[in-house]
Amino acid sequence: MSTLQGKTVVITGGGRSIGRRLALGFAEQGAHVLVHYAHASKGAEEVVSQICAQGGRADLVQADLQKADDVARLAQEAHSKLGAIDIWINNAGASANSSETRGMTDIEIFERMVGVDIFGTWRCCTEAVPFMRDGGCIITTGWDGALSGYPTFPDQMYAISKGAIMSLTRCLAQQLAPRIRVNCIAPGRIENEWVQTLSEQTKQKAADDIPMKRWGTPDDILGTALFLASPAASFMTGQVLLVNGGGVMR
Repeated sequence: MSTLQGKTVVITGGGRSIGRRLALGFAEQGAHVLVHYAHASKGAEEVVSQICAQGGRADLVQADLQKADDVARLAQEAHSKLGAIDIWINNAGASANSSETRGMTDIEIFERMVGVDIFGTWRCCTEAVPFMRDGGCIITTGWDGALSGYPTFPDQMYAISKGAIMSLTRCLAQQLAPRIRVNCIAPGRIENEWVQTLSEQTKQKAADDIPMKRWGTPDDILGTALFLASPAASFMTGQVLLVNGGGVMR
């Protein structure tokens, strides 16, 4: 039997890409999953329907992570639907490569990233903790580029916001220990919907720069998240795990 059987999991941004795979993967392990979304309602509804069709348990909650009241409501509804929360995965993030940023200035894009990534993650953790079970865990999402640095927009803005999350992870790990563990997954180049819009030449050039000579997949992130949520990681907290094929080494 899976160690996640019967566990309760909240996944922010669970309607697409990595979040979708996390939701489906944790449900496959027997967890009761709450899928959060901000705008991708169709994708989130499809994820919940798929989990339920496969005999799993899943619920759905919409919230704008830039709004404090929405985040508070998300945590309260999660507790109402799931009971005590075992695992909270802060997967949601604001991308510069999104239709939602069309027409925005650089500073507006940056403010959106800060609002979703930094304040959104911090608020989620703050609001979730009172509803979490002792021995629970929080997983945040960083980026390996926050360690290497970037000289230009929009990567520079993304690196700054994700670097803050990686620092927040260490702060929360100290604050919440020993009751709750807090760790961070920092992906490198991972296949997603945006990557599919790139030319094969561009994708291959990026893969050639990675020691493992391939792009990562959502399954690579899922495997790491399942490990961090399991008893095998019970003595790990405050850590940033790079899942990037060696693209950045620290």
